[in-house]
Amino acid sequence: MENSQTDAAQDHADVRVLPPLLFLGSIALGVLLQWFVALPLGLRGAARVAPGLALVALGAAAMAWTLAWMRRTQQDPHPRTPSPELIVGGPFRLSRNPIYVGMALIQAGIGIALGYGWILLLLPPTLWWLRRGVIEPEEAYLERRFGGAYAAYRQSVRR
Repeated sequence: MENSQTDAAQDHADVRVLPPLLFLGSIALGVLLQWFVALPLGLRGAARVAPGLALVALGAAAMAWTLAWMRRTQQDPHPRTPSPELIVGGPFRLSRNPIYVGMALIQAGIGIALGYGWILLLLPPTLWWLRRGVIEPEEAYLERRFGGAYAAYRQSVRR
C-alpha cells in the first residue's frame, strides 16, 4: 500500500521551474538591465501605455478564464500536482497552455507599457526555457498519464 501511495505522490510532471517565477524573474531582469543599459522602444505616452495595458488585460483575462475552468473541473493549476483528468474544453480548446499564453502576454504588455525593450527582448529566451523546463516535462507526463487521448488532443490543439 505504501508503494502505491509513493507512486501516486510522484505522479506529476517533472517541472524544473515554476512558470510564474520564470516570468517574474525575466521581467525583473529586464527592469534591472534597463536601468543599466537603456533599450527604449521609441514609443511615447498613450501610444505605448494603451497597447501595453491592453496586452496585460488580455493576458490576465486568459489566465482568469483558465483558472476558473480548472476550478470548475477540480484541477490544480500547480504544474507539480497530478492531473486527474485531461481538460480539453474551455480555453484548452484554443491552446494546450492558455495560462502560459496569458503570462507571455502580460510580460509583453508590461514591457510595452513601460517602454522597456529589455523586457520584450527577454521574452523569447523565457519562452524557450518555459518550453524546455516546463512544457516538455508536462507533455511527457500527460502522454504517460493519458496515452492516446492526449496524443489526439495534441494533434488537434496548438501549444
